[in-house]
Amino acid sequence: MQTTDEARAVAAVEPGLRAPVLRGALLAGVLLAAACRPAPEPVSPAPDGSVEAVAPRHFVRPLPVDSQFEAAVARGTRTRAGEPGPNYWTNRVDYRIEARLNPATAEVEGEEWVTYHNHSPDTIRTMVVRLYQNLFRPGTPKNRTVPTTGGMELRRVVVGGSTVPEMARGEEAPAGASYRIDGTVMQLRLAEPIPPAGSETLEFAWRFEVPPAGTPRHGHIDHRVYNVAQWYPQIATYDDLDGWHTWPYLGDGEFYLEYGDFDVAITLPEGWLVAATGELLNADEVLSDKVRERLAQARDADDPVHVVTREDFGAGRATRQIPGGELTWQFSAEDVRDFAFAASSEYLWDATHAIGPDSERDADAAPDTIAVHAFYTPDATHWREAAAFVRHAVAFHAEHWHPYVWPQMTGASGPVGGMEYPMLTFVAAFNSARLVYTVLNHEIGHMWYPMMVGSNEPSYPWMDEGFATYIENYANADFFGDTRDWEASARSATEALASPNHTPVMRHADLHGPSGTRGASSYHKPAMLLRSLEGIIGRDDVWRSLREYSDSWLFRHPAPADFFNLVERIAGRDLDWFWYPWFYETVGMDQAIAAVELSADGRHATVTVEDRGEAPMPVRLTFTLENGDAVQQVVPVDVWLTGARTWRGSFELAAPVAGVEIDAQQLFLDVERANNRWPR
Repeated sequence: MQTTDEARAVAAVEPGLRAPVLRGALLAGVLLAAACRPAPEPVSPAPDGSVEAVAPRHFVRPLPVDSQFEAAVARGTRTRAGEPGPNYWTNRVDYRIEARLNPATAEVEGEEWVTYHNHSPDTIRTMVVRLYQNLFRPGTPKNRTVPTTGGMELRRVVVGGSTVPEMARGEEAPAGASYRIDGTVMQLRLAEPIPPAGSETLEFAWRFEVPPAGTPRHGHIDHRVYNVAQWYPQIATYDDLDGWHTWPYLGDGEFYLEYGDFDVAITLPEGWLVAATGELLNADEVLSDKVRERLAQARDADDPVHVVTREDFGAGRATRQIPGGELTWQFSAEDVRDFAFAASSEYLWDATHAIGPDSERDADAAPDTIAVHAFYTPDATHWREAAAFVRHAVAFHAEHWHPYVWPQMTGASGPVGGMEYPMLTFVAAFNSARLVYTVLNHEIGHMWYPMMVGSNEPSYPWMDEGFATYIENYANADFFGDTRDWEASARSATEALASPNHTPVMRHADLHGPSGTRGASSYHKPAMLLRSLEGIIGRDDVWRSLREYSDSWLFRHPAPADFFNLVERIAGRDLDWFWYPWFYETVGMDQAIAAVELSADGRHATVTVEDRGEAPMPVRLTFTLENGDAVQQVVPVDVWLTGARTWRGSFELAAPVAGVEIDAQQLFLDVERANNRWPR
């Protein structure tokens, strides 16, 4: 939603491809140590409040409007109410993959068959395919230090039954279909375009080497434990705002993906366990009878069941043992945007189940039962309660934001610090149980944002990382009974604010630079802005907004404007004064008590407040009375919107005033709290 293109990046593309738009802007600094309780509803200000009028502020302005969004509204695919329009569409991609992992060499080789469904009104003449493993090829642009493995070797590309040739850079494309590879992006020109409501079939054969531990988002530990992701050619997203998403994978930015069904077969040596996206279809062919009996128990038992113990390691005990020494694990997943897997011959396996609300929010319907799994190595000692951790996180988020829509949720330990995929999270063997829960909880929060609500992660990382951090902190508070994680988020935001290289929330993940505050600006500060929003519209409306956002945009692709508009509709008020400075600028807030005058009996207080920052916010005053009571008064933000810098108002209290404080609950992002109190 902006007219300037501060972070617009146009990739060199084939004719007919629309380049991605990276909507960038600057964000205010954040300081918030939040308590986990609902914000009180605002009350009216004192009737005799007065302001000192000055010139209007530069940062009080309408929210910038993005031309792509305006065009989408005109076409009927988006609305100004924050809901998809009557003509909204998303394309769909279905995959069938057959792959083999050789643990001794870390080589993955596979074949895949793709069906692409064009639900758009456009005729598609060129497709974009992601080859993420080329990040590890020499010469590929990247913004992380990564090992060199050679990248992905394409052995076959077939479209519509015909083999497609590769064109070298600068080589003139022949008639018919052809493709070019530029780093992690393949541009595939079709011989026959795909009309609206049409489809196309593609085939790929490929191989690559899984990189070692320390690699972003996947890898292996000494060929013993594998976390495998970004591992197959994947069709890019084509949406109603920008057409094809062509931004390359550079290492920092994550993924913007289409939804579809996956049927995946993974072959490994017998004795190896596999945890993956989706449901295991052939448990009777790969698991021993004893393991399957324990899995059945976990569906009903109150406590987690040890499905595979140390004593069960190996072929014939954990898995079946067959001639040839290899087993093929078959998985199926519906309505997911990606597929990943973990594998080890040294995995312990615990299982339980979570109870979630039914998917239709029908109080009379039976609740959903969600299978829960934890795979971890014996040295991951703080993973011993991981199955219970996963169960709590899934149940909490399913109750508050949207019912969990898939049949199972798995946590797997390994070389990755923390990364999410549909129905599967990779989390390292951290040195405390609290940290294991916290990271599992955060990655499980991503099942809602962006696995269910498929936002554009590279362009707007705050729409998944910020939302996941916000809901993570509430689940942590519920599990541990404290506010330590909110306090940690506040510290991170404070450090970012103090940094001379402070970068904004509304910035593409790959454009923060090596010294920017990508982590805080994508995770903790947007989480704190949602907390600040609680102090403006109330926590009930913030949570209702997240629920309606999840319902409206399930398996769809919302933009920032969609979320902003939805919140405003639910709140019933214009919030441009909040969105613009806090999301599009780097200004801060500093409200100060300049003076407090008391009557002779101490019950009549006249308070003078100065607004010394650039981001206007309501004034939340808490009066502490001599009888121990605390009374809150809220002065609406309107007093600052004309550019006023000083407000003065009087209040009648039930007992003498002992103290006055601005934002005592620390919901807002005030950069200097020393001047928030009287007496000092």
